[in-house]
Formats: sequence, C-alpha cells, structure tokens
Amino acid sequence: MDKLCSINIRPWMCVCFGNRRIYGPEPPIRQCPLTVSPEAAAAWEKYLEILAARYKGRVDHFEIWNEPDLCWDGEHRQSIALYADLVKVSSAALRKGNKDAFILGGGIACGIRNSLRYNGFALADEFFGQGVKEYINGYSYHAYDVFPEMVQAPEVAAFRRVLEKHGLEGLPLWQGEGGCPAKWQKDNALSKHPWDDAKQARHLLRNMLCDLRHGAEISSYFMLSDFTYRYANGTLGPCHYGLLSHPDYQRRPSFYAYQSLCELFRGRVELYEDILFSLHKTDEERHEISIEESAAIDAKRVSIERFSFINKGFPLLAWYRPVNPHIPEPMFLNTMVIEGEKAELFLDPLLLDPITQELWRPERVEKEERWGGVRVRIENLPTADYPLFLLPGTFVSQA
Repeated sequence: MDKLCSINIRPWMCVCFGNRRIYGPEPPIRQCPLTVSPEAAAAWEKYLEILAARYKGRVDHFEIWNEPDLCWDGEHRQSIALYADLVKVSSAALRKGNKDAFILGGGIACGIRNSLRYNGFALADEFFGQGVKEYINGYSYHAYDVFPEMVQAPEVAAFRRVLEKHGLEGLPLWQGEGGCPAKWQKDNALSKHPWDDAKQARHLLRNMLCDLRHGAEISSYFMLSDFTYRYANGTLGPCHYGLLSHPDYQRRPSFYAYQSLCELFRGRVELYEDILFSLHKTDEERHEISIEESAAIDAKRVSIERFSFINKGFPLLAWYRPVNPHIPEPMFLNTMVIEGEKAELFLDPLLLDPITQELWRPERVEKEERWGGVRVRIENLPTADYPLFLLPGTFVSQA
C-alpha cells in the first residue's frame, strides 16, 4: 500500500474472506461468512475493524465482497437479503475502524443491465429495498460485454429510477471491473473469443468511454498485468487481461490506449452537452451517385457513437463505429460540423489516435456563419472501429 501511495495511486480494497485459521483447511469461499458460524461472523467483523484502522489514510474506500450474485446458491431473494445483511455488518465494522470509510455495496456481476442471466434491475431493487441506504456511499458493478454499447440511455435511466425509488438518487456508481483478454482463453469473462492485442486495445477504449457516458464516477480496467488463476481443484490457468503481458511484462497496445485516456482525462472530466458535432458525406461523396449508393454511405454514419467531454474548460470530442470487434472495419472519411458553446476552439484542432498516440493537424478547417451563429467545418476526418479524439490545439499546448 505504501508503494502504491508513493506513486500517487489511491488504492481501494475489495474485502473478502477465507483465512484457514478461522474457516478450516478448505475455506467455504462460496458461503457468506455470517452463516459459517458465530465465531466466524465475529472474526469477520474484528478483521474488518482492524483492517480499516490499519490502512486509514492510505485506503479509505472499501468494496464489500466480489460478485455475490455469482457466489451464493439458494433462492434468489434470500441470497440478496443475506448479502444486504453482510453489507450492513461489514459497513459498521469498517467504520468502527475508520469513521470516514467510503463503503461500496455491490461488486455485482450483472452490471446496470437487465440481462436474462443476471436480472440486474430486479436484483438492485431487492438489494436497495433491504434498508442499506445508511450503510453505503456508492454502488459498484462489473461491465463485461463484447459490445459495451449495449447499455444505453434507457437502461441507465431505468437504473436511476430504481435508485430514486429507494431514496438513493445521486448515489455514485462505480464500474469496478471491466475489460477483455488479449487472446483466447478457456475460462472467465469474455473468454473463448478470438481476441488479440489490437482488439483488446480497441475494446478498452470503447468500454471506458461508455462507462463515462453512463455517469460512472470511476471506471476500472481489469487489469494491469496478466496473472495466473488458481482454480478450486488446484489447477492453474493463465489469464491474459493485462495491459502488461506475462511473464515478460511487455506493454501491450492497450497500455498506450489507457495511458492516452489518463492523459486526456487528467483532473476531472465530465460530459459536455453544450457542444454538438455531426458527421456527413465528404465532398467527394457528394458527387452524382445513385440513391442506393447515397443511402449506403449514410447508413455507415447512422450508427456512429459520439461523445463530448469537457476537461479544464476544454471540450474533447470522440467518435467511432461500434462494429463487431472480431471483424474490424477500415477507416472512412467524414466532414465534421461543430456548433454550440466553445465550438470556435476547434478552429485550431488536433486529431489524436489514442492507441498509436499520433497527432495530426487537419488541413481543411473553416469557420462558417449561419443566421447569427458560428460553426466549424472540418473536412476529411476519419472514423474507425475505435474512438479517435478531436482536441483544441490549446488543450494540447497547456497539457
């Protein structure tokens, strides 16, 4: 913990259990500690109190459990009620050791989506209805989707309504775990797909931008380096989720993609709705073509994902096509029109590829005045199957 703090990393801790001195030679890791025995329950509370006191000032954020919706057998509602009890007991113990502890309930595998497998909205409604309001400071969820774009505004709005129903409007949401492996592997999230280094980097960018658009206070990538997974039967298996490979710890393209996001969003980035940009046919595409050809060109642009952020007063724009990551699509060009607040900052724009970290200066930039308003028109900007960023030149010079 000291090492992490020394390099300006603020750790947060997921508290789980399994100490063999308390639970025996084969810890019941799939069982709630409150149900093992009265002795185990008391040991759990004491452990958390001492833990919070020991790391006070170094670790003040604690997530209670990891993916309880996957861990406990039994009837669904009983399991959620049991998890809520664990949150209450654990929160009180942690705050006894550190009165300022920030407590995250959840760690939920179902995320903020209403999938057939996980029943995310029903699960959250049941959990929040168990009287946990005073025990938590935030709610954490995991996000593993081949298409992170599957969670859209209606799902987020529905989840927010669940929070409001229980008097938890404004509760911070943390995306506590998300990503994909850099190669095929037999188990774990998004395994058995033909991933590679390049696909992993593109997926990382898409996943984290979607997190931010959904209003996540924190977006966590799983994980820094590859590791070896120890299965319950004692066998080992490599997990290739890292920004760094194992065993040589080489930087993957995803490392540079993540580094770019950290640089762009350093400080506090927020969504910015006062600026609008749209993508249109290029000059070449406006020549005489058939109706079918024109529709095909526009069809590619209909599904483009667009993001507008602001950081330190500077707007940052990003866009991409959410195509199948296993069938990459070549870049194509667009005319971009930017209007609204701070649009004129893009009269001196720079285009960033966050994976290669290359910067380009667009050659054809014009200021247009329309009915008393001003907009900026930029020709021949590419669209890829992962986010590219348009930045004001002054943002880069002041970074």
